[in-house]
Amino acid sequence: MAGQELPETAVKQARRLRTRSNRLARRITLIWRSNASSDFDQAFSLSMPSLFAALDTEQLDTATDAIATTPQSMTALDGHPLYAHYKPDPRQWVGVDGAGYDTLDAMWGAVVAGKQAVKRGVDEQIALKVIEDEIQQRARTILADTARSSSAMSARGRYHTATYVRALTPPSCGRCVILAGKPSGAKAFERHPRCDCIAVYAARMPKGACADPREYLDGLDEKQLARTLGSKANAQAYKDGADMNALVNAYRRKGGVATAQVYDRTIKYTTESTTRRGFASHRMIDSGYAKDFVKRGGRSTRVDRPRLMPETIYEIVGADHDKALRLLHNYGWLD
Repeated sequence: MAGQELPETAVKQARRLRTRSNRLARRITLIWRSNASSDFDQAFSLSMPSLFAALDTEQLDTATDAIATTPQSMTALDGHPLYAHYKPDPRQWVGVDGAGYDTLDAMWGAVVAGKQAVKRGVDEQIALKVIEDEIQQRARTILADTARSSSAMSARGRYHTATYVRALTPPSCGRCVILAGKPSGAKAFERHPRCDCIAVYAARMPKGACADPREYLDGLDEKQLARTLGSKANAQAYKDGADMNALVNAYRRKGGVATAQVYDRTIKYTTESTTRRGFASHRMIDSGYAKDFVKRGGRSTRVDRPRLMPETIYEIVGADHDKALRLLHNYGWLD
């Protein structure tokens, strides 16, 4: 696994989880398509027996696997076995989602999403695809939650204050990459839909359980790096020394990255880090690219000039690499 030094048991556990997730997604897609019709409620009812049989099976296998292999990973990290005060029953994870609710409620939400799409004027066939995608996403999320929760219970059955680091199961998105190796206590890490990051537990924080995110990124080829960081320009900026956190966080808010027409040129910019507390905003003012802070609706106060994304910066400078580095620095992309 690129960029990580994980116990082999944890690596294999992550691979098996991804295999189950992909298998489940394929299975429930076929089930839904075989029953899909204009009557969403009836289609879901007809799909339920096979759909939940598949989901229950994968949840049981996932919980059983996590409960069995987590102690092995802990032993590999800590260097000695830990006595089990209790052993969790994997059946307790069947039929419930990450919040403890019935999986029926979670999966029914896909039908609700389809109905809402129709109310917005979406074509019926597209609404059916919305339901299909939602069912897939919800099933994957439920399975990932099952793995994390059962791993946590198994770990704390051996050491009640067991902590963990966040581990990737490549390929991973930029949001997950910059969090790789982050330690946590009892509170589970936040994740986005379909996130399949895993928790690697130990009695104490292990050194080198996960290498830093930079090592992971450096192991990717150009295409993979561009996909992870959002664009080819962002990948080039990273190679030029740009802060990976800044590149990824530019996209963390909806509408955070946008385009605009300025002086007969289409630019791409971000609002991230442009408030009074933002690092980039003060760089822009110090370099003369911005003059002051202005109020832009609500309580938001930002610099009076757009913060250019690396894509626009490289377009402006052309082949002048020194100027590109200077602009990347002045717009807050370089430390």
